[in-house]
Amino acid sequence: MASFTAWLFRMFVTYIRRSRLVFGSAENMRNNMRELYLRPRNFNPPKNLEPGITIDRIDYGAWPLYRVSSAGNSVKKRPAMMYIHGGAFYREINPQHWKLVAQAVRDTGLDAIVPIYPLLPRPGTTAAEVIDGFMDICSRLEQPIVSIVGDSAGGMYTLATMQQLLKQHPELARRNDPWLGLDGLRQLLPLLGPGLPAHDPIVSPLFGDIETLPPVMLLSGTYDMLVADAQRLSAKFQGKGTEICMPGSFKNDKFTFIEQPEMVHVYPLLPHPEGAEARETIIHFLKQHTGKASVDNYH
Repeated sequence: MASFTAWLFRMFVTYIRRSRLVFGSAENMRNNMRELYLRPRNFNPPKNLEPGITIDRIDYGAWPLYRVSSAGNSVKKRPAMMYIHGGAFYREINPQHWKLVAQAVRDTGLDAIVPIYPLLPRPGTTAAEVIDGFMDICSRLEQPIVSIVGDSAGGMYTLATMQQLLKQHPELARRNDPWLGLDGLRQLLPLLGPGLPAHDPIVSPLFGDIETLPPVMLLSGTYDMLVADAQRLSAKFQGKGTEICMPGSFKNDKFTFIEQPEMVHVYPLLPHPEGAEARETIIHFLKQHTGKASVDNYH
């Protein structure tokens, strides 16, 4: 049973997010997208995010780019993870994302590279263009990217980016990256992937190649409105294709799926016991598969 705090947050989040109201109607979503397009939200990290954390803005091309690191770290080529925030492809990064990044930096010893990628419906926001931007950062940034992490829509971009990177650079298969995956959202598809079918891996990495991927971690909740896609990805890793859902947690050498009872969408970002436990699980996975020793070698 979910904790009382988690229950309260589920009630609160259901009211605040208005996800079913927004995504249940094409008109409502277009109105919400238009509102955020006309009044874009602030993407800057919160001031005094966490003691011992340093944030530098290191813009790359046309994208704002942030490096989050432990205070006093002078090693410019220290291993880093890239964090791709969620938000249905048109919502900006928020303070909960930044808090998760700070905790991951503090507990793993990695730096974090946080791209502020362009959001729908602005120019340069098709999935192919945005994924190209992520790949460009990974390949050209002097700092080595050893892991890619994302939530919700950011998880879709994470999985798709790694699939495309491995097509171009098969040698990257030795790297290990946790992510979240989801199918392309129907109403966003014409903007996200104009001319692409719904099953194209660029917009729906659920249908892409998983054979060469490094270890994958996926967290979802039984009250997550996208849990069906998480269960389909789990089924694919179990060799059962993508046409069926396989509910329940699952783990093998390649894939770890945690399906938390009574948890809502992106519950690891929320300040309740289950969220805290999930964050620790993610950090443990990062440590296990990137190796904290590899970070220490750069000191």
